[in-house]
Amino acid sequence: MAKNRKDNRGRVLPPNVSQKSDLRYIWRKMINGTQYVLTDNDLNELKKKIITKESQLQNGIYSDIPKATLNEWFEKWMDIYKSNLKLTTRELYTRYWNNYVRESNIGNMRIDRIKRVHIVELYKELLENKELATATVHTLHVIIYGCFEDLVQDNALQSNPAKKAFSRIGKRPAKKREPLTVKQQENFITFVSESPTYRVYLPMFSFFLGTGVRVSELMGLTWKDIDLFQGSVSINHAMHYTNVNGKMTYHVTTPKSESGNRDIPLLMDLRKQLVHLRDIDNLTGSHGTATIDGYTDFVFHTSKGMPYSIASINQIIARIVKRYNQQETETAGKENRDPEPLPVFSPHILRHTFCTRFCENETNVKVIQEIMGHRDISTTMDIYSHVTKEKSTEIMNDLGNKIKIC
Repeated sequence: MAKNRKDNRGRVLPPNVSQKSDLRYIWRKMINGTQYVLTDNDLNELKKKIITKESQLQNGIYSDIPKATLNEWFEKWMDIYKSNLKLTTRELYTRYWNNYVRESNIGNMRIDRIKRVHIVELYKELLENKELATATVHTLHVIIYGCFEDLVQDNALQSNPAKKAFSRIGKRPAKKREPLTVKQQENFITFVSESPTYRVYLPMFSFFLGTGVRVSELMGLTWKDIDLFQGSVSINHAMHYTNVNGKMTYHVTTPKSESGNRDIPLLMDLRKQLVHLRDIDNLTGSHGTATIDGYTDFVFHTSKGMPYSIASINQIIARIVKRYNQQETETAGKENRDPEPLPVFSPHILRHTFCTRFCENETNVKVIQEIMGHRDISTTMDIYSHVTKEKSTEIMNDLGNKIKIC
């Protein structure tokens, strides 16, 4: 008799279930010549999945799927296979589907009639006529491919029509995200700090430019995450404001990746800004009073105590840039010179600006990667290599003014 498997807690595991080295539970079973695999971090949740899967197979739930429309299968697919996705990822999948697939030619086609050419046509339409970024189309491809692939794995389709569909389209050059120049950064911060209207936002922008955090990480930051005595901030969660069941809702998630969990040393000027901000909160009683998924006392918040959303931060930046450019145009006219306007930029550009300044002053790429929370060091290297190339040109030009070669 086969010995019953046990998990790391000594519990006897059900038939066909084992525990992997990363402590996930996995169920494997061969049914009618097809192997089915389910995984979950929680044993009880896996048991529920097993019951559901075996019931579906016994009742032939997949027999009529090929005759369903792609939109109908997407809804079922999200419920059956994607129920454990992060809320933000589920929202992303649904939003992409609603925006780009639901009303398309393939959205209401029967699954068994969809060919690769139909999918390629959709991608080309989005890329060339709708002018979507290549990265956006690729994200959509990942969703569509996965939607079909689970049908293939369940033996409901013979092949995946989305296979190699993305490789058949031409790629649009990615729009280069330019960081603020040193001068632009100085002008922006000086304007905000000297403005009676906008200087209330100075600590937030100082935090962006002094830590390089993602906007979702800044939105969810609480005073518990900041150690002003040691001079560091712990990044261990992120805040999102997304559409959930038709209603815009705040919620807290884990960082984008495991490398997103990190401690960032605080620059002295930023520590002073944060001490000043905390004193103002205590003096006025204007705390981040909202409680979101158990988190409260948010560092950056509206006058009503609610966390900022990405949209509201974008609006703040747009108002500041518009007012700065108006003032700069007037000043340049009086001084008989060309104006030096600020570009319209997003919070992500502030993160990119910090990373650029960091790369300009630090040669240890691993340190840069750790502070930025980049999962893939190639992301860090792309920025570092670009900065190094610009620095090389600057150094060589400077050298040309100092030495005689002809």
